[in-house]
Amino acid sequence: MRNGQIVTLDLMFALTIIFSVILVINSQWGIMLNNINNYETKISMEKAAHTATLYLINGQGYPANWNSSNVQLIGLVNDLNVISPIKLNSLMKIDNTTLGESLGIPEFKVFINLTTTGGTTIRSTGLLPVNYSGSAIVKSFVSYNNSLSNLYVTVWK
Repeated sequence: MRNGQIVTLDLMFALTIIFSVILVINSQWGIMLNNINNYETKISMEKAAHTATLYLINGQGYPANWNSSNVQLIGLVNDLNVISPIKLNSLMKIDNTTLGESLGIPEFKVFINLTTTGGTTIRSTGLLPVNYSGSAIVKSFVSYNNSLSNLYVTVWK
């Protein structure tokens, strides 16, 4: 080896390894950030679906005798888990933007479906999930017209 020689085979090998490690870290970093963002979105949708469901089946809403023109917070029951037909009819008249805002989840789209235990739809409102990046569904057992029913709240983005 001569004095002052800068580039050697060892240096080239070391630089190749360093650049390879940086390239792998860089590509994995993007994948990891994407996975984290998807996970956070899924968690926030699940929380939103649970929150919306709790508002619907645990309270009367605000004001207590709300209708589609004065609703501030939607609640469908007069007794715990017993759906009021009057409030359900009022819910059907609420536009999709107001629906999300009145359930405390304006950043998501909402679809609400009340079915019999056999799966036949009784009433539904909101936006059906189409071309969505993720969704969360919460199913609750409720009473409607003195019979056991299922209330599905779907939150999607």
